[in-house]
Amino acid sequence: MENKNVNYTKTGTEVIKLEGDNPRLYYLVAHLAMNETVLAYNLNYPYKTSPEHRWYVASKDGETLGFLPVRCREGLGTINNYYVVNDDRSVFALLIRELMWDLSADYIVEAVVHLRHEEIFAANGFIVNLWWKRYARMIPSQTMWNGLTRKKNQT
Repeated sequence: MENKNVNYTKTGTEVIKLEGDNPRLYYLVAHLAMNETVLAYNLNYPYKTSPEHRWYVASKDGETLGFLPVRCREGLGTINNYYVVNDDRSVFALLIRELMWDLSADYIVEAVVHLRHEEIFAANGFIVNLWWKRYARMIPSQTMWNGLTRKKNQT
């Protein structure tokens, strides 16, 4: 059953999809979520999870490369409090693509993004619809949203 929740890329990077209360999640991300440098990356805001969360974790050769948690409730999927090692654009792109593929048919997706990552999310089809002091709320562009929904319905 767990194999349905792992997708592999040509580079050997895997994206593991886990519910927020899955014990494997702690094995994959706890060492990062408790790390002072990683907490600083998240502006010292603690990482949270719950049964409402779905986590997309990128891993290669047993090393966690990053994660995007999404809180899913009442038709809304909110990406927030994420981490990607060295802000690797290819890891961001992989995680965003997997997440959008899974969620776009059932949830309106939004992302609470650090301003320093606005360009990365924009390159992956998101647009800003609200700015705050340190963050931007971004949503998928209509083109990306419709394209994924159509593609998913064709399979």
